[in-house]
Amino acid sequence: RDVSKIYRSEPNMLRVEEPVIIIGDIHGQFFDMIHMFEKVVDTKGIPQTNLLFLGDYVDRGIFSLEVCVFLFCLKINFPRNVTMLRGNHESRAMTEHFTFRSEILQKFQDEEIYNLFIECFESMPIAADVHGDYLCMHGGISPELHRTSDIDNVDRFKEPPL
Repeated sequence: RDVSKIYRSEPNMLRVEEPVIIIGDIHGQFFDMIHMFEKVVDTKGIPQTNLLFLGDYVDRGIFSLEVCVFLFCLKINFPRNVTMLRGNHESRAMTEHFTFRSEILQKFQDEEIYNLFIECFESMPIAADVHGDYLCMHGGISPELHRTSDIDNVDRFKEPPL
């Protein structure tokens, strides 16, 4: 719940300063993520640059839970250096259709734990502006949005339309 509070305090579009490493879909590939992470931390495990994750942390791989827990811990410990955006797989519909829900129920046998993850996912920011030069998000820009300032008016705290 701590990470959900952090996400809820953040705007829809975050400002991220350089230097930054932008990381795309992880899809439950925990060991690949750790291999990447080892390249950007010091000997104490502290990130030496800003990290911007573009979403799709879960599904497909078999370690989605571990990916989320690791990234949530990073976010809690380094909230200004770690930015996590919501991808299309961070939704109830996608996690039920693919593997995340079943992974959580297999590992915990507790629907409430799954619901807590969904609560976190539904509170994640949806876009990032890197130093005023790059607009980053998981997917494309909705045709309903005409200016980047329109992103701040999106109600992100709900299940996205399919």
